[in-house]
Amino acid sequence: MAVLVSLCLCPFLVACTTERKIFVNQPIPAHLLSDCIPNLPPKSMTFGDSVRYNEHLLNVIEKCNADKRAIRLINKQEN
Repeated sequence: MAVLVSLCLCPFLVACTTERKIFVNQPIPAHLLSDCIPNLPPKSMTFGDSVRYNEHLLNVIEKCNADKRAIRLINKQEN
C-alpha cells in the first residue's frame, strides 16, 4: 500500500511549475571588441616626444582595460 501511495505522489514532485527562465543572448557592442591600436611613434623622437608617446600608450592601455571591464560587467549581468 505504501508503494502505491508513493507512486501516486511522485507526479506531484515533478509537476509543472509557473516559474520560467528566459535566457537572452545579449550581443557585446562592437566598440568594446575593437582593437586598441596606438599611433606609431614619431620617426625622430626627442625626450619630450618620448614622454608624450608613453602617455599616449598608457591612455590606450587604460581605454582597453575599460573596454574589457565593460565586457566582464555584461557577462556578469547575463549570469
